[in-house]
Amino acid sequence: MGDGQSPVGRGHPEGGDGGHGRRGSVLLVLVGLVVLLGAGGTVVALMRGGGVSDTATVPDPAGLVPQGFLGEWEARADGAGTRRLTLGQGRVGERVLSLVVDDTHRHCAFAAELLRPPGGDGPLRVGAADVTSGTCTAGAPSVLTLLPDGRLKREDAGGAGKVIYERSGGKG
Repeated sequence: MGDGQSPVGRGHPEGGDGGHGRRGSVLLVLVGLVVLLGAGGTVVALMRGGGVSDTATVPDPAGLVPQGFLGEWEARADGAGTRRLTLGQGRVGERVLSLVVDDTHRHCAFAAELLRPPGGDGPLRVGAADVTSGTCTAGAPSVLTLLPDGRLKREDAGGAGKVIYERSGGKG
């Protein structure tokens, strides 16, 4: 090559500029924009209350559920098996209740969202209990009340039925 250049020319991967020419710079800028747009979209989704799976349970320290309701509760009824209810922290529209029903005929799991902010010590109003496992019928909205003796009463919002729960393991 009479022009004094080596056979390895500009833009070639083994060239003198290390392959970081104009194409490399453009590619780097495009990758940066994609990352930036993805992060911005995530922030917008989280600010709108989205972006977190319904099955994820992330404790919310600023939740609305009064401390006395939180934890695991259990009810046993002769012939009706066991009901294990767990109340977690959350805000309106978030899942705060999970319920597992075990008896001789079925095993079902349910989850329900907080419907509205409770008063100072309740009651808690939760929406219809969606079936998360098993072949059961969804439950009606419920009202949960702490009783003076430390137990928890869960009653259908329409007053059709009620179940009294005790803290699991005798804690109270």
